[in-house]
Amino acid sequence: MPFSLPLTAALRKAGWQVKIYDAEGPDPPHVSIFRRGKKWRVSLLTGEFLYPGGTWREIDVDVRELIRREWVTLKIEWNKLHGKLNPIDDVEHRN
Repeated sequence: MPFSLPLTAALRKAGWQVKIYDAEGPDPPHVSIFRRGKKWRVSLLTGEFLYPGGTWREIDVDVRELIRREWVTLKIEWNKLHGKLNPIDDVEHRN
């Protein structure tokens, strides 16, 4: 079952979602951000956008801040779902 980062009602109403899927295969550790048909993937190792790209300016400031605050939580949740095959070793590191 995927992990969904809890968002405020206003962000959910605006169409935002932040998830870590449980069927990612060999992809680099990342979090997926969605808003009404648009998808961004951000590396949990570097904080950079993965293919197909994007910029933090495209992401709502409140979503960005929540991701920043919950960075370690996102890494821990990645490891819960993918730790056996594709772990993040430095879960205490904050970006």
